[in-house]
Amino acid sequence: MSLGQKALSGFSWTLFSNISLKVVTLAVGIVLARILTPEDFGLVAMLIVFFEVSQSLVDSGFSQALIREERIMESDKSTTFFLNVIIAIILYVILWLTAPKIATFYNNQALIELCRFMGLSLIFQSFSLVQRATLTHELKFKKITKINITTSILSGAIGIILALKGFGVWSLAYKYVALSLTLSISYYVLNPWLPRCFINKTSFKKLFGFGSKLLAAGILNKVYQNVYKLIIGKYFAAATLGLYTQSKLYVNQVTQSAVSTLQTVTYPVLSKAKEEPERLREAYKKIIMASSFVIFPLTMGLAVMAKPLILTLVGEKWVEAVPFLQLICLSGALYHLHSINLNILKVMGRSDLFLKLEIIKKINITIAIIIGIQFGIWGLLIGSVISSYVALFINMYYTRKFINYSYKEQFSDLLPIVWMSLPALLIMYGFVQLTNFSHFIELFLGTGIGVLVYLSVTLVAKSAALGHILNLLSTRYPKLKQVKV
Repeated sequence: MSLGQKALSGFSWTLFSNISLKVVTLAVGIVLARILTPEDFGLVAMLIVFFEVSQSLVDSGFSQALIREERIMESDKSTTFFLNVIIAIILYVILWLTAPKIATFYNNQALIELCRFMGLSLIFQSFSLVQRATLTHELKFKKITKINITTSILSGAIGIILALKGFGVWSLAYKYVALSLTLSISYYVLNPWLPRCFINKTSFKKLFGFGSKLLAAGILNKVYQNVYKLIIGKYFAAATLGLYTQSKLYVNQVTQSAVSTLQTVTYPVLSKAKEEPERLREAYKKIIMASSFVIFPLTMGLAVMAKPLILTLVGEKWVEAVPFLQLICLSGALYHLHSINLNILKVMGRSDLFLKLEIIKKINITIAIIIGIQFGIWGLLIGSVISSYVALFINMYYTRKFINYSYKEQFSDLLPIVWMSLPALLIMYGFVQLTNFSHFIELFLGTGIGVLVYLSVTLVAKSAALGHILNLLSTRYPKLKQVKV
């Protein structure tokens, strides 16, 4: 099978996995939101920053280093495994001991036991990171898909059952731990492997040389991905944090599915062709256009339909989440551009520059937080939107340098998609504002009309981005070659 065929097969399975996962996550989230309160979600969100930063430390960047290797040695896998497990145990002990201080920071003693229980997920996940990395390296996305979907359904079912039985916030905690446990068990069942040696000094130096930069960048990224949760949880009510996290979840369903699919598939494939800058340039150009063709109208459409969406899915008790969702959509529309531009640095093996950019962007976010918090929760959120647009120019800098894809070229490829989206967005907005249907009808009809208008405009305008998507899919579905754009 050629690299192109592997990429297409990987894209298909990863796209199916991500869409299925998002559907499951969204469905479970909707059911739980109808049963539980914004405060319950806010309490769990207060702890997520500590777990996600800890998980970055557990991985230590070694997984990305393994995927990048032409051939993974047994010593590499064993070294990564034992480091992951040892670090996970150490971090869990630290979380156990510091749980009272975390609770004091948020002024909520209920967080002590929640932190100690949810921290077990670090240990469970550490046992299967090698298996996941090797499956990704071998482009065996079908197995990864089976594992992700099965474990999400199982853990989601556990959370819903416990919520119905009155466990409250603990139903979310059990769901979180169950996911990490079932993931590890599934990876061992479908990709059995046991370490054959202990930590190898040569493997450690090789993997850490590349992975250490990604580790530092990953920690920074996780801290700043969750810094708004930390600040909102500290200075505002738990219910406010719950509104923010649920709004963020809905946007992530749209943005992260496509981006994680593209990153998962293109990183191992393009790493094998990293010595061909022109090929990389053309590939990334098509990736940016194709992903923007889907993500931009989806996120902006989500902002337009925010009120009927919230009221239809989770009810009146979450109506205050509407403006949160709309603001988050404005920055979510750029998420794929950030990720795709940064991915080029990993493909080129420049994890040092990856770290440098992350530091610069975090300074940018810190400034936005310091200024925004002076104006309350809305100043904080508006500041986050502005900082995301500034960060985009920072991320584009090295893409321009390494593969000669300039700011002007990137924006000229994106602007037609923006213009083609406007008619659909305006019609959707008018439909919601001028009609007096039920919220469900507004959501269903407004979304349907928007999709039809957008696709009609792109076909009439002969969108280059749509052409790239159809060309990619036509290798698997030949009938699509008949569609002319």
